[in-house]
Amino acid sequence: MLNPLRFQPVALPADRPATGPGAPEDPVSERIRELEAELRELQHRAKNSLQLVISLLKLQTGRIRDPDARAAYEQTLVRIEALAILYRQLHESGTGTHVNLGRYIEALADAVKHGTPGGLANVPIEVKSDPIQIGLYEAMPLGLITAELITNSLHHAYPEQGWIRVSVTQENNGRARLIVEDNGRALPAGFDTTAEDGLMLAEALAAQLGDTLNTDSDAAGTTASVSFPV
Repeated sequence: MLNPLRFQPVALPADRPATGPGAPEDPVSERIRELEAELRELQHRAKNSLQLVISLLKLQTGRIRDPDARAAYEQTLVRIEALAILYRQLHESGTGTHVNLGRYIEALADAVKHGTPGGLANVPIEVKSDPIQIGLYEAMPLGLITAELITNSLHHAYPEQGWIRVSVTQENNGRARLIVEDNGRALPAGFDTTAEDGLMLAEALAAQLGDTLNTDSDAAGTTASVSFPV
């Protein structure tokens, strides 16, 4: 179970070895099953609640005339969508604790692309991932980082068509690495990530995962990466 305020896990009682066939279930095992059922129900409610919030917010999008205010509003929608997708896939996984990372990022990339105005839904986003099951504690910040980086590429890199690639590779130190790259315009010289709310958030979330957000930009495009525990 997750503490929603700090993205930190709350420990559940450890399972006990199974007893003999037909033996009555001990109270601890029974309580564990009850807690697991409660967790699945909470995640189902969280998914539905987040989807309702998204629907209500989208009703107001057309009323926002100021371009900067509208962009900030739409980015808030993307962040909520990242969490809604995660809770939906947790519920569908049957475990309630882990998701297939490649599948999560594919759904997230599609949601970000189609939630970005300006005709950028045609920019192809390629996702490749090693087979990694990721826990909820890591998936929340990683999903938000991914959404911010894809959004940044869509908003700042493309006066015309290009591509975005998202890859996740397993490393040999108990960690994996997320890489988001594009072939769009380079970041301006002396670009300050603290001037961008989205990138500032991504840096804070990277620190939560035990790393820093690394960016490299030149005429060939921009690459950003972060490692995380698996």
